[in-house]
Amino acid sequence: MTIANSFVGVNIILNKYLIEKAPLMLLLELRYIFGVLILLVVSLFMKSKFQFYMTDEKFSKKDWFIYLLMALSGGVFFNFIYMFGLDKTTATSVGIISSSIPTIIVLFSFFFLKQPLKQIHVFCIFLVVLGVLILNLSKPTHNISSINFDSSKIWLGNFIVFLAMIPEALFTIFAKMIKIKVSPVISGLLINLFNGLFCLPFAIYSLNEVNIFALDSNIWLFSFFVGLFSGALFYVFYNRGISKIDSNTAALMTGVIPISSAILAILFLNEPIQIYTFMGMICVLLSIYLGVRFGENSKILFQRIRQK
Repeated sequence: MTIANSFVGVNIILNKYLIEKAPLMLLLELRYIFGVLILLVVSLFMKSKFQFYMTDEKFSKKDWFIYLLMALSGGVFFNFIYMFGLDKTTATSVGIISSSIPTIIVLFSFFFLKQPLKQIHVFCIFLVVLGVLILNLSKPTHNISSINFDSSKIWLGNFIVFLAMIPEALFTIFAKMIKIKVSPVISGLLINLFNGLFCLPFAIYSLNEVNIFALDSNIWLFSFFVGLFSGALFYVFYNRGISKIDSNTAALMTGVIPISSAILAILFLNEPIQIYTFMGMICVLLSIYLGVRFGENSKILFQRIRQK
């Protein structure tokens, strides 16, 4: 889960560059095409090839419906909203706002999955929220990125990105609703395929705005890496991780997102290093450690690992 969520940080940085270079729906279509192709090649080298189920249990019609909702909510719905807001704010801000995912997931788990709110999770959520508040004390300077730092534009971008966290949180909730074990690689392949088919008509329409053969080579290269990290590897690692932990612990692991995005934004987008950034990161890291180390389900998992 840590590795999977770190890929989201990479995704934020790459898309910060791409969103200014090509139509949004075309970029989404390219990432899912590359995701399908990458996972298709990987699946060819698997012993089980294209075997979807890992047990004798099969999806019911309800399971397939939930699976489709999971694919679209964590795929095109999340990415469309967040990339639309990404153009109006900074990459660091996007990573910071992503820290709201744990709170949303835990609340959704309480209402939809009937999971109790443990004291350790409540305290960890408090640490994450505190980290977000501290990080928001950071003030953007005028010499970074290509954004005109108008306060209303930044506020609107942050609000749109926050709305994107709702379908992203629902991705975890839908994933926990499905109890049947499936192959992470083949599942990732199908998720990319579903999203690619959904985006296809919109991507074709966007070709009226741009000549696909005239796109800069960097767009193709960065779209490939987005497809690799967020379209392929994310779903593989996420599907392997979500089956081993409860949704509350999974929520806490999303705290990796703002840390990876902030570090990458500092390194590659020249966004400023501020003391509030490090203070916020410490709060988020502490919440992840406490939640995983002392959460009831997580302790059981660690005991099983040690026994092996």
